[in-house]
Amino acid sequence: MRIGNWISRLFHRRAVEPAPRTPTAPAPTGPARPPVDTFEPSAPMKLSLGKVTGYSGTEQQKLAQATTLMVAVLNSREFRDEVLGARFQGQPGFADEARSPREIYAAIRAAKENYTDAADGEVDLNVSLEDFSWFQRHTVGYTTPESDTLTTNRRFFGSFTPAEVAGHLSHEWLHKLGFEHDFAATADRPYSVPYAVGELIERLAKGPLTPLS
Repeated sequence: MRIGNWISRLFHRRAVEPAPRTPTAPAPTGPARPPVDTFEPSAPMKLSLGKVTGYSGTEQQKLAQATTLMVAVLNSREFRDEVLGARFQGQPGFADEARSPREIYAAIRAAKENYTDAADGEVDLNVSLEDFSWFQRHTVGYTTPESDTLTTNRRFFGSFTPAEVAGHLSHEWLHKLGFEHDFAATADRPYSVPYAVGELIERLAKGPLTPLS
């Protein structure tokens, strides 16, 4: 009997119980913290290039010249004064825009693109250079509300001066700040923020500038 019990105990497999788990604290819940605006109205604006697609080495050099001009204009007294003094149909402001010139200038300075989390006073650009189709041969460039990229027609980019490229990029970038214009070539469209301010940046980029104090 004793031998049987010993044999039984020898060949009996006991189930190994898992070690007790250490309880972990539940993940914190609650509303997400809103993005924090970091721009300072009096600080110089900056520009950051993110995705750069389709540009050759030489084309990137022209792009760099254009973005340098763009930042210089945005930080100039001439740009500030002309935006604040803009008038449309005898009234302060721009076409298709309810905001005052001061509010528009503040929005440009804040540089809150619709694909970034917060206003940081920095122009954030993702750019693409493409060979447009024959049907788009008259299109300089475009962006769409869903896109974070400004696309340029290589045909125009090749013949544009850096100042003209700066104006074009500014036009498309202003769309990312929420400024729009008529789709059709109406009489009001040249006085909209993207057109008027884009052309202003191109014009000022060709001359001497006075930095903001």
